[in-house]
Amino acid sequence: MCRLQQNEPAHSSPASNRSHFFTSHHSRVTSHRCGWLHPAPSRYNSVVAIVAQSIRVKVLFFGRLKDVVGRAEESLDVPEASTVEQLFALHVSRLPELAKYRSSLVASLNQEFAAWDTLLHSGDEIAFLPPVSGG
Repeated sequence: MCRLQQNEPAHSSPASNRSHFFTSHHSRVTSHRCGWLHPAPSRYNSVVAIVAQSIRVKVLFFGRLKDVVGRAEESLDVPEASTVEQLFALHVSRLPELAKYRSSLVASLNQEFAAWDTLLHSGDEIAFLPPVSGG
């Protein structure tokens, strides 16, 4: 039968390579004499994953942007607390050609002009509008 024993911090423990897994997650480990390592009971629940919330927005593309993107609109999930600028940057990461239009674009949020640092909320409609030319 294996007996539990408390070890020093995992990085200084002479235990086998299995201790590497716990090195970054727990400062102390509990090991069985037969070599199995487990997190020390006091630290077991100390590592908790953080789950980012997302929101769904509708994005509209006009003029030349519609041609570059290949569609007039899309619905998209973005991280909560994203801005209009970050939303556009997400599209640029997918389609780098969009970057050349950024300096001349105007953005609207729910059919009203919006600053690029405006925060987005679930259900928002964002439009990217290039300058209109013609006579």
